[in-house]
Amino acid sequence: MKRLLVMMFALTLLLAGCQSSEQESSNPDSNPTEPKQGSSILSLKEKYGTASEKAIMPMYNVAQDEEFTFKFKGDLSKIDFYSNDIISVHTDIKGLKASRVRSFIDYKDNIVSVRPMGWGVLSSDSMRTKGNSSWGGAPIYYIRLNYDPDAENPTLLDKPIIIPFTVKSELPVPKLKYEIDKDRRFKLVWDKVEGATGYKIYHRLDFRGNIFDNTNLPLPGAERAYDESTPLFITTTTETTFNDFMKDGRGGLGTHREITSHQNLGLKGEYYVTAIGNGKESNFSNGVATAPLAAQLPSATKEELYRNKLKNVSELPQKITVEYNDGSLARETLVYDTANVEISPYNETEIPFHVKGSALKSYVRVENVTQEDLDNLAQQRVADSSNGFVEPKNDTPYVPAPDVPTIINNDTPPATTVEENEENTDTSSNATTEATDGTSEEATDAATTSDSPSTPSNETAAPEPAAEENLIDEQKSNTEQQVEQGDQETVPEPATGDAFINADSALEEVLAKNIIAAQDSISLKAFPEAQNFTTLSDVVLKVMYQNPLILGVEGFEYNYGTLTLSIHYKESAADIQRKQNEIIAKGKEVVASIIKQGMSDDEKRKAIYDYLNDNAKYDDAALENAEQNNFKHVDAQFNDSFTTYGILVKGVGVCASYASVYKLLSDLSGLESIVVTGTSSGVPHAWNKVKIGNEWLHVDATNNLTNSGIPYFLYNANDETAVSQKTVADKDYWLDSELDQFKGDSDANDYYVQNDLEVDSISEYKSKAETHLKKGETSVILRFASPIDSDELMTAAGEALTAVNETLLDNAQLATLGSYVLLETKSEQN
Repeated sequence: MKRLLVMMFALTLLLAGCQSSEQESSNPDSNPTEPKQGSSILSLKEKYGTASEKAIMPMYNVAQDEEFTFKFKGDLSKIDFYSNDIISVHTDIKGLKASRVRSFIDYKDNIVSVRPMGWGVLSSDSMRTKGNSSWGGAPIYYIRLNYDPDAENPTLLDKPIIIPFTVKSELPVPKLKYEIDKDRRFKLVWDKVEGATGYKIYHRLDFRGNIFDNTNLPLPGAERAYDESTPLFITTTTETTFNDFMKDGRGGLGTHREITSHQNLGLKGEYYVTAIGNGKESNFSNGVATAPLAAQLPSATKEELYRNKLKNVSELPQKITVEYNDGSLARETLVYDTANVEISPYNETEIPFHVKGSALKSYVRVENVTQEDLDNLAQQRVADSSNGFVEPKNDTPYVPAPDVPTIINNDTPPATTVEENEENTDTSSNATTEATDGTSEEATDAATTSDSPSTPSNETAAPEPAAEENLIDEQKSNTEQQVEQGDQETVPEPATGDAFINADSALEEVLAKNIIAAQDSISLKAFPEAQNFTTLSDVVLKVMYQNPLILGVEGFEYNYGTLTLSIHYKESAADIQRKQNEIIAKGKEVVASIIKQGMSDDEKRKAIYDYLNDNAKYDDAALENAEQNNFKHVDAQFNDSFTTYGILVKGVGVCASYASVYKLLSDLSGLESIVVTGTSSGVPHAWNKVKIGNEWLHVDATNNLTNSGIPYFLYNANDETAVSQKTVADKDYWLDSELDQFKGDSDANDYYVQNDLEVDSISEYKSKAETHLKKGETSVILRFASPIDSDELMTAAGEALTAVNETLLDNAQLATLGSYVLLETKSEQN
């Protein structure tokens, strides 16, 4: 039998994303229409039914042994204190039971206080020397208040009050991030800290398992109060990046001569960074957990191909087994690097290769090699995966600097940081302790009496005045004042109107209207719940991704001291408004042309997808420019390709533009959809989810037939299918608390399932491919429900072609994209 002549090649996913940081020149003669002032923030809160919600602003730089005291109007004796959580402290903003920090809870009459117990959480050896009563080294803590302190009778809140606080640090705390480069190598990155002479790297591992195995298992992090393990110091650096996890100077690579058999070597667990200088050390940075990323990070090649000698080039393997950081295995595409190959006169030529999209490389020995073989091999080279999705830069410090006041008051001189409190003497035998599992145990009398040895007897008198001036009372009063002032502020009404605003809360609508109107300063006085890094980052990114008329955002930064969010734009307000108007006009024109009366929702969704396939192209030049700038920014002429304007108005763009336009056209057609961010094959990507019934299913409009060669790649696909194609959503596209709303389990609407184009086995593939070829189809595209062996696939495709007409082998091509397989034939006439 003839061999399938044209070797299998891999199609390339198009994955570049949005945003850049280059300034686009603006027209000085064009002036934007000033947005008129619209509703007050209070009226928006009333619109969403949240005007009466209670909140207390965050507190910053408190003492390690800070005690928080709450006074209640209601009679707490009516509550069973042992079976009801009135107050608790957590390391995760959701305030769930698993993230609870061990603490003393004291109560007397209608006053409840909470103070740390033991060494706290996430503490290093140096922190433990500071005393036996500290909160520890976690970057942020959250007090959860379950009962309304202002109610005349004890009243359980429908939604608990969450109050973030930070512990004062000796130096500013680094803001830790991670990067995955185009070779899928992982590194830690953090901002330079003023006054720091170096940085310490800490590592947290799971010591309950085998730390020497090759898998990377999840650790109990902030959501479980950093249970069971303590960060261990591993090294010091003066740099602001780190990837030398084996501390051998090789940057996580395992190399031997021309072979790189390992990468991300030693990467496991969770990492933290502290700043050091002048004998001082900061608190821990936010942690970077590697387990959630492990399935994206190649670790090692499993076959040693250089040990085998092949007869000729036609026997070269197309795939190699790669182990990932989580221990999983995958067949990865090989790219043969033929440019510098010299044919050996001794009948054994070494042909080098690298694993596509990685730093892994080796070589294969081949006996019979001709220059024609090398030329053909060079033509079959696989393009590197498109990298991308550069999200807006968030310059907000994860932890406020040590000089930020504990209580922020914009109307009076800033309060100074609260000094360390003296030991609270107003305790009683009613005190309880909270264990890490959330259970309550009765504390000993000795631990709670006013005659505690750590409290001098001459400082035990008159506790009541101190209670009246406690930190919580002061912050509660300040919050009420700030919110009252903030509620009176008005929100700009963008020239585009309310019809194009996507928001689910007053806060989201305030942000959306301001950013669409290109406002560069947004007060958050009215929203204490957003005055912390976690919530703020979530809500800003959600608003930006779900509002297609938000254009030209370069980045954002929250100022903890002024309660103000700054937005940085790449374009002038005039240019942004002009483009918004063009987008709206073009969007309405497109919908009028493709959406017909009487269409079902399914037909509308397909019409939008088909329009993008037929009328837009991927902007390879923009991708190349982003690659040249290491995906930190793009040059000004490519800005549009990363926004709604690119695909809709100019007809070219990258994945974020496709996803945003799909969202806009869906909105205009009365369809529910969202923009989703995440990774595809380990590379940052953006796509959509659409609501069908009660399910949210994936639609990747970028990787359509025009761009990828595969029609309806991930069209109405469920979560399982998306993951099988290594397309995994992250948590940045929506609020963490709302992610569970967007699950999709059913495959009934999947294009390949509906059209009987999915196969379960090699034999089924051969049978279906043969059936389609006999119908005269020159392009047969099927999808495997599970991973398949590339050599078996080549054989099956060749047998299917031979069964129809052996001459089809002469001009056939076989291509793969994930589990999608394209078998293409060309007749002599073509």
